Amino acid sequence: MGSIGHTLEQIARDGGATLYGVADLTGSKEYIEETFGDALSGYPRAIVLGIAYPAEVVNQLVDAPTHTYLYYYNVLNSKLDHLALQLAILLQEEGCGAFPVPASQRVSDDRLVGIFSHRMAARLAGLGWIGKNASLVTREYGPRLRLVTVLTDCELETGSPVQNRCGTCNACVEACPPDALTGKPFEPGDQLEERFIGDRCDKHLSKVRSAFGKRICGRCLAVCPWGERRSQR
Repeated sequence: MGSIGHTLEQIARDGGATLYGVADLTGSKEYIEETFGDALSGYPRAIVLGIAYPAEVVNQLVDAPTHTYLYYYNVLNSKLDHLALQLAILLQEEGCGAFPVPASQRVSDDRLVGIFSHRMAARLAGLGWIGKNASLVTREYGPRLRLVTVLTDCELETGSPVQNRCGTCNACVEACPPDALTGKPFEPGDQLEERFIGDRCDKHLSKVRSAFGKRICGRCLAVCPWGERRSQR
């Protein structure tokens, strides 16, 4: 499957993806079933794409939500969904199973979750680590990016997790307006609630919507020192 793997990455890169990786999900099958149900647990691989924001767009969120961030949030999600669809169709034409997971799709009013975790797949693919902000953090862009996943049974070469590099930094924890981040470092198999109190974040976003018109925060992304250098002049 070497040639198909190369073709998939080339399409992704040509389409604007700044990150590309493949995760082995076999060791996470039980977790996927428990967290997301068994509908998608039969796929042993996940192709993960990422597109980085212009760093300054995210860094502005330190002060307050911006309409510029919201605009590019939607632009990046749309672009990622288009790429995921392209890859899924190509995989299907090659005789493989493929399921494109939307870049941003909240499926429950009482839980801040989608049908699958892009961050989990990205970590397993070796694209970055899960930071104390509960987001994927990469060496190149920090957490200033959006992700999308294509689940597949195609036998693609996979990456492996990388070392967590947050260390003693607690910038995101200290900057979180509703104190939704506990500061607990990520450990495989732990519960999200141990690191991120979703109800606090959800209530804060609702307050922001009342004042700003949209549910936007992102301060925990903006203060992260990883990737910050890309915004320096």
